Parts: sequence; C-alpha cells; structure tokens
Amino acid sequence: MRKLIRSMCAAAALAAAAPAVVSAAPAPAAPAKGSSPMDGARKALDEVGDMNYQNKSLNEVVDDLKTKAKVPVTLDPAIFQFGLDPNMQAINVTAKNVKLRDGLRQALAPFNLKCGITKDGIFISTEEGLTTKQLRQRVSVDCDGTPFAATLKQLAADTGANVVLDPRLKDKANAAVTLKLDDVPLETAVRLLSEVADLGAVRMNNVLFVTTAERAEKLRPASDGPTQPGNPNPVFPFPPGGPDRPFPVPIGPGVPGVILPGGPAVDPAPVPPVEAKPAPAPEKPVQQEKR
Repeated sequence: MRKLIRSMCAAAALAAAAPAVVSAAPAPAAPAKGSSPMDGARKALDEVGDMNYQNKSLNEVVDDLKTKAKVPVTLDPAIFQFGLDPNMQAINVTAKNVKLRDGLRQALAPFNLKCGITKDGIFISTEEGLTTKQLRQRVSVDCDGTPFAATLKQLAADTGANVVLDPRLKDKANAAVTLKLDDVPLETAVRLLSEVADLGAVRMNNVLFVTTAERAEKLRPASDGPTQPGNPNPVFPFPPGGPDRPFPVPIGPGVPGVILPGGPAVDPAPVPPVEAKPAPAPEKPVQQEKR
C-alpha cells in the first residue's frame, strides 16, 4: 500500500510540474503513409478542436497550419496584386470544438479570402481565384466504353472539385463513353465528356453541373461562363485590347516603361525635349558721333 501511495504522489508531482500546452489550432492526426495531399487536406479540415489566434498575421496562420495539419497549404500569389499585406496582424479568432475548415473561414474573413481543397492540398485565394484553381486543375482521361457517371465521379474524387451529375438523368448517366485527353483543364474534360455522352455542362459559380443538353441550354443564361486562365503576368494584367497592345507600367521610381508582347518590361531611351528659343532681336546700327 505504501508503495502504491508513493507512486501516486510521484505521478501527481510530475503532472503539476509539466507546462500547460495551449493549442492555436486543431492538431489533426498525421495523414496515413501513402495518402495524397488532397486526402490529408480533407481529413485535416474535418478535424474538431480549439482555435486561438490573437493579433496574428496571415503568414503566421498559414505556417501554423502547415506544421499542425501536416499537409501543404498554398497562399495564392495573385492576391498580392490587390494590395494585401500577409504580414499585417489582423487575425483574431477564438473558437472551441470547431472544425478546422470553419475556424479557418473566420481567420480568412478579414482578408475576404476563401480556402478550398485541390489535389495539391489546401489552397487559399479570393473566391474567384479558388474557383479558377479548382476547375482548371490539369487532368488526363482515357475512357474506352466506360460508364459516364463513373468517369465523372472519378474526376471529382481526384481533384476535390464540385462536379455534380443531375440525378434526373437515370439510365442516360451510365452511357458508355470513349475519349482520350492528355493534360487538359478539368472543366474542359467535363465539357467534352458531356458532349460525347449527348449531355451538357454548365458552371454555376464553383460547381460544374451536368444535365441534359436541353436543360443545360435553359440554365445557360443564368450560369457563369467558362473559367479563364490566369494572366501571364499576375502583377501587370494585359489591357482590354489584348496582349498585342503594350501599355505603360512603372518599372522604377518615376521611370516609365512598356511591356512588349512576349517580353519583359523595357525602359525606352529618353528623348530630350526640344525647347523653342525666341529669335534674337536685330542689332541696331551704331551711329558715329559728329565732331
């Protein structure tokens, strides 16, 4: 009995001496070996725990998520063109028993940013930037008499994008399709597969909805157009006239420059201004004094 009492006292002393651990965000379990970054990201975002960030910057939160979630977290570099400072300490979140995805949404709200899943992990961007990233992921398709619904389901599972098949299609959803595509955007693959299956696809924000060609045509006026690839230069987008029309951009303090099609900014040689000088007045004849 005395030995048992001594052991209990020693354990209590060690527990009292141990430092308290404060978790800034839920600490998900490490992803299983061999799982994809997307699977790890999905599992991490569904983990429940406490989140506490006080006067933290966006960069600090992203670094903390990378460490605790053990999955890739990418901050879209295109957001910097909007004047966002990721080092600004503007994040204050205190939440208990919350899913990581919900706590992260609160943390990103001051910057008007969203987070989502891609095959590369967690991606943070504007709503439009996130939609473009998800729907323009590169995929390959090799179907030879494969059921259409199964092919679509696999594409959605491989990319984490919202690809929805109209449940009213019934047997038509299982039509056999034969198509081979290599390294194309996900949205392009879904539209071409739908065309081969005599169906139609429309984009509703970040959702690709596949239905009959007739219903797709009715939805088209209220739908969003196909996503567009990002600008070749994320800082200086091309003007409305297209990339063939160079336009001035600042390339130095007070020094104008131009972006030429297919090339970097070039500083044109300055042309010295020509000043107009007044014509000299005619000289008056010098009169000699009479003696």
